[in-house]
Amino acid sequence: MVPLLRTVVLATIHSKDNVCMPSSRPTVVHDVSVPFQLGLGERMSYACGDLAGNAMFGITGSYLLYFYVNVCGLAAGQVAILMLAARVVDSVADPCIGYMIDRRRLFRGRVGPYMKWFSLPLGLALLLCFIRLPVGAGGRLAWAYGTYLLMGIVFSMVNVPYGVLPNVMTRNGRDRLSLAMFRMMGATGGTFFMGAVTLPLVHWLGGGNERIGYPAAMAVIGLLGGLVLMVPAFTCTERYVLQPAHNPLRVMLASLLRNRAWVVVTVVLSLFYINLTAFYGLSLYYATAVLGRPATFGGLLISVMGIGKVLGVTCSGWLVRRIGQRATVAVPYGLSALYLVVFVSAPNRPVLLGAVFGLACFFEGMTLPVFYAMIADAIDLGAVLTGVRAAGLAYSINSFMGKVAWAAGGALSAAMLGWGGYVSGLAVQSPQARAFICMGFVGVPIFIACVSAVLVWFYPSEDEVMAIRLRAHAGA
Repeated sequence: MVPLLRTVVLATIHSKDNVCMPSSRPTVVHDVSVPFQLGLGERMSYACGDLAGNAMFGITGSYLLYFYVNVCGLAAGQVAILMLAARVVDSVADPCIGYMIDRRRLFRGRVGPYMKWFSLPLGLALLLCFIRLPVGAGGRLAWAYGTYLLMGIVFSMVNVPYGVLPNVMTRNGRDRLSLAMFRMMGATGGTFFMGAVTLPLVHWLGGGNERIGYPAAMAVIGLLGGLVLMVPAFTCTERYVLQPAHNPLRVMLASLLRNRAWVVVTVVLSLFYINLTAFYGLSLYYATAVLGRPATFGGLLISVMGIGKVLGVTCSGWLVRRIGQRATVAVPYGLSALYLVVFVSAPNRPVLLGAVFGLACFFEGMTLPVFYAMIADAIDLGAVLTGVRAAGLAYSINSFMGKVAWAAGGALSAAMLGWGGYVSGLAVQSPQARAFICMGFVGVPIFIACVSAVLVWFYPSEDEVMAIRLRAHAGA
């Protein structure tokens, strides 16, 4: 009986979703037999958003710590406080932007124009972060606070609307999973680009002078990244209109907190950002201080991470169809943790280390599309359960939590250097410094992978989600 009801409901939803008109009731098709409604070109152009956005924002996670400590001469402890304080402050911008989207305060409720108007300013903000002013240490620290804060706010003006785009592009669950996969391929492609190109570009443009090389490289990357980031604004069609939210803010927040699916995926995705900052922020230090290799090997590890995650993303849909969403997060996370243990125990051979690290990132990459598909589904599911629509606020708080996690992870990476007694410019670091760097680069991601593999089982199962949708349509 249940399979029959499932088929009837899915057929009903599919017939409604083929009409590109605003929908009063959020619906998502989860049956993988339902054909794609979005063309390949539109899905590829959507990926450009994270290709450029992840590259630019990832650069601040990978190289800004090194730039602050080794080029600007700021103390690691000061940088730890800076990254935590500035990121938490600018994270307040995310709920404000989400609230504006829900209230349709700008661009008549459309989300694409945000990316059109704020992408190039994001590239400029990236450049400003990597300028070393010819002033004293206090002035350089103040400049770092101001520019890092600006970078986060402008990034929010682009990233929150970008996250909402799938909800206004399609109601088809297969399309949404595909968009999430293309988004993650773009993001991991941006990671590969960041690791492979940034340091060579810095050294080439600066002629060996990092004070010149970093701002010159960021000017090029910021301009190209800003232009690529604008692509979804011109090529992704908003087929569904976000209905204006008239509920008070406290009611919208309460509805989100009642949405178990949204809470779980927000927490797990936030933990992922801490994991990411550990890889980004400490890769150069792990390469030089622990492995005794050039900093470029740290950049190579970042590129390997990008390649591994791209390959993992491409396998994600296949795995979801066989074991479901929750298991596609839990199982690969467990395998990723296992290979990180092998990585830290392996002999110091570049090819072997790169291969094992790539496998760890491959399994982690399988989880990424599932996160974003879960978020889109959780938002629609919450609207069914509570009757309150808060798509913009939901994505903005998700982005807010991600930024707080990013800040905490960046601060933790800097703190690891301080706690270990890392000394900039010292050829051979102390055993304590090497141990703390290793703990931050490998230990933290292992711990997060294990915790996330457990937490994801609190997300509703596919049967629970279907049962809720059946009840909702039965009462419609």
